[in-house]
Amino acid sequence: MQVYPLAIASAKIRHRRYLPKSHTFETHLSYLWFDPDQLTTFTQKSCFWSVSSWNLLTLDERDFLIMECGSIRQKLSRLLIKRESYLLSPTSSIRVLALPRTLGFRFNSVVFYLIFDCTDQLIFVLSEITNTPWNERQVYIHDCRESENIPQYKSYQTYQFDFKKEFHVSPFMPMALDYRWRFSFSDRLNVIHMQLFEKGVLQFDATLTFSLQAITVPSQQYRYAVQKVLEPFRMVTGIYLNAWRLWKKKIPFYPHPKKVKGKT
Repeated sequence: MQVYPLAIASAKIRHRRYLPKSHTFETHLSYLWFDPDQLTTFTQKSCFWSVSSWNLLTLDERDFLIMECGSIRQKLSRLLIKRESYLLSPTSSIRVLALPRTLGFRFNSVVFYLIFDCTDQLIFVLSEITNTPWNERQVYIHDCRESENIPQYKSYQTYQFDFKKEFHVSPFMPMALDYRWRFSFSDRLNVIHMQLFEKGVLQFDATLTFSLQAITVPSQQYRYAVQKVLEPFRMVTGIYLNAWRLWKKKIPFYPHPKKVKGKT
């Protein structure tokens, strides 16, 4: 895949629910793909971009991985040491796929952090999930060194991970589910595909398909800040609109486990 320092990630998002009733949702969003070690360099090139102050577009490291402190690199380093006993090398490069804060508002249903070694080989993907409406966060760490390429996806560099659901994301999904996440990358197209199973039966899947357009001149930064200023607002609106549609379809509602009486 192309490891640009800064790029627009034009994405198509599709959600498909199979049980207990079918429901499909599709939208398009324009994410940013950026090197968190170069935020000051990027923001100095456009008066519409800032590192921490209010602006049309703000890339504030405090918006990411809020369970840790410091820079994004420092936060990732601590998470990898704590949970994987892995020491992040200074020569490793990082890329973040996220919607930036715009007009002072920040929301991402999921942020992806990709970590590459000194040869640009992908070694870890971290997915930071935010649930709605509780605004809690959970980070899953995917070790790409232990995932073999899947034969049927030979044109892609593909990594697959199966694990238990540990975080209550949607009030229309139970907790007793199993995840299968698949990351497929190429120079032209990238696909992140998530499936949810209950006792081996597919209940739901979500697919994020995106291509990268490198940002190489300040005019591209100006256009992105102006034209895509409403992207976080569109994401939140879409989540609540589809929650209302699910409620109208009488999809079972599952309260947050911590809010259930007798739980802590």
